Amino acid sequence: MFSNLSGNAQRALALGLLALLLLVVVMLLVLPLRNAFSASDERIAELQFRLQKYSTLAGRQTQIRAELEALLQQDSSGEELLGGASTAIAGANLQALLKQVVQQAGGRLESTQALPEVLQGAMERIAIRAQFSGNIEALQQVLHGIEFRKPLLFIDKMEVRIKRVRRSRIAQQELGAGQQLSVSLQVSGFRRLEAEG
Repeated sequence: MFSNLSGNAQRALALGLLALLLLVVVMLLVLPLRNAFSASDERIAELQFRLQKYSTLAGRQTQIRAELEALLQQDSSGEELLGGASTAIAGANLQALLKQVVQQAGGRLESTQALPEVLQGAMERIAIRAQFSGNIEALQQVLHGIEFRKPLLFIDKMEVRIKRVRRSRIAQQELGAGQQLSVSLQVSGFRRLEAEG
């Protein structure tokens, strides 16, 4: 079949077959190798990024250790936690603390109720529900007193209503900022569980 072709046609056919063979070799060998090298380059870039990140963290190791030591010392002091040898004592301490904050703000504590404690790891969440009355300034001072004091206290829920007082319209207009508010809030703090042993 190929013997009928002229010399030039046979050479062209041979060159075409050789080119086809080279193309197949390239497709089967070279392209997969190139793809593998490309994937390796991406992996190398990712590992270099990680190495840089870990090197940065390793450089901050002494700073992080110093911060950890400060936190451990602060934690061992326990001033951020409610005091008390038992849940009941810690709850009573929380009630007394809230009563003090409300009275200092010029409010009147009307009721408190202890809520069930909740275990959270090595800590116990102590919560109370309280209701007090006072004007807007008293509310602001109570919120400030809770937020910026030790032990750390959290306001979980709060409801504020204007207290309805029977007065004439003129007296209400004169009262203005002195309106009485009825505030109901749920305050919680944490107590470290004592190690049993």
